[in-house]
Amino acid sequence: MKKVRVTVSDFMFEILKGDAEYFKIPLGKIGNTLFKYFIDKNLSKIELEESSGKKVQFNLSKENEDIFFDVLREKKASTEAELMRDIFFTYINNLRFKREEIIFYNTFKQIREAIKNNKKIGIKYHSTARIINPYFIEVSSKENRAYLFCYCEKNEDFRNYRISDIKNIWNLQKEIHIKDKDYIEAIKKNFDPFLSYGNFIKVRMTEEGKALYERVNQNRPKLVKEEGDIYTFECREKLAKVYFAQFYDDIEIIEPESLRESFKENFRKTYEIYKIKNILIFYIKIFLII
Repeated sequence: MKKVRVTVSDFMFEILKGDAEYFKIPLGKIGNTLFKYFIDKNLSKIELEESSGKKVQFNLSKENEDIFFDVLREKKASTEAELMRDIFFTYINNLRFKREEIIFYNTFKQIREAIKNNKKIGIKYHSTARIINPYFIEVSSKENRAYLFCYCEKNEDFRNYRISDIKNIWNLQKEIHIKDKDYIEAIKKNFDPFLSYGNFIKVRMTEEGKALYERVNQNRPKLVKEEGDIYTFECREKLAKVYFAQFYDDIEIIEPESLRESFKENFRKTYEIYKIKNILIFYIKIFLII
């Protein structure tokens, strides 16, 4: 098995390492995927002293090993390291959502073909197989990553699935069923990963809570109405649990009741944890005194 060793700049290394962690893929697999993807594409050139930067090394897959030297000659690279460095450099000169599309090229291709041909597909997502009606792929501006919006027949509802978390796809001959055309168009126009469109929550916030809302951008729900200290957000309950959990006593959930009860239960469990710990500390102190 052939091992590839290449020196890249610190900046290139941090992006490669970051993508490996973000997309949960070993760096070696990214290297093999990029080599195969850029075989028939033009590469950007970069000069780098071999003594500077970070080392990246990985084993070529058998498929890539068989054609490696042919590609080396075709690209007119003087060394193996130069070829891989140019591939990495071309790759990192893309925004993250474009890099995602490169790494998961085959997944994107299969999904787009299914949508174009109006066909259902089977996917394996989070270790579970499911049949879906794929409608469109959209990039989340907040996360800079792609999602597949679809109707999942297993869950019997509309879902967003991260493209990078889809591990397997198989084609089906059944035609896509459009469940609600108006809703699908509305989601596409008002896209967010949590599918908040048409879902609302009402909360009471302190001044500190309001300031926190202004500061925390990630996953921030859309504010649609403000009446004194009462705020209405377009926000699904799942998003509210993620975003507002960090507000502690600077927020009170008013509606819906199911979300209010969920927060009450979580705070009750937290209180019980600290209560038990305080009791244990009390008895330990007594034991030490005795």
